[in-house]
Amino acid sequence: MELLRQIEQEGERKIRELLEHAEHQAQELLAQTEREIAHERERALQELEAQLERERRAALSRAHAQARAEFLRAKNSVIEGLFKKLAEEMAHLRADQERYKKFLHRCLHEAEQAIPGPLIVHAAPEDQKLVQELLKNTRHGLGEPVSTVGGIVATNERGDLVVDNRLETRLATLRARYRAELGRALTH
Repeated sequence: MELLRQIEQEGERKIRELLEHAEHQAQELLAQTEREIAHERERALQELEAQLERERRAALSRAHAQARAEFLRAKNSVIEGLFKKLAEEMAHLRADQERYKKFLHRCLHEAEQAIPGPLIVHAAPEDQKLVQELLKNTRHGLGEPVSTVGGIVATNERGDLVVDNRLETRLATLRARYRAELGRALTH
């Protein structure tokens, strides 16, 4: 009976050892699982934060691009408005006869500087008398009328050298020369 009790005691001891060992393994497995879950949670959180940062930057970039496009549209509108106003003022230049005569005289002088010898000067039909008056006492002649809101076109006698001093041509030249400069000035 003693042997039976010893066997029972030994069996109970082994069972306790097995239970303790199983309990220890279960606790280790639980701790490892909790560490893995915490690590996975941290990785997912970092990935989510990175995705949110990418989306924030993309949204900021889109907003910046839209603001820049709107700014450029507004700047172009101002520049176009300026040239439109200038064109309107040029179209009414004839109304001030004295000022317009000075302008035509300056156009003729520029043509004389650019083309040697006698000139053939072309002007709008309504400017023929005024141009004829400017050509008195010169070697220049009055040519065929041209369509223009104002100004002159001068050529040499052969017609191979031309100075186009019409208001619309001067405006186009101003636009080409100063558009970029105006754009930069409106940016600052």
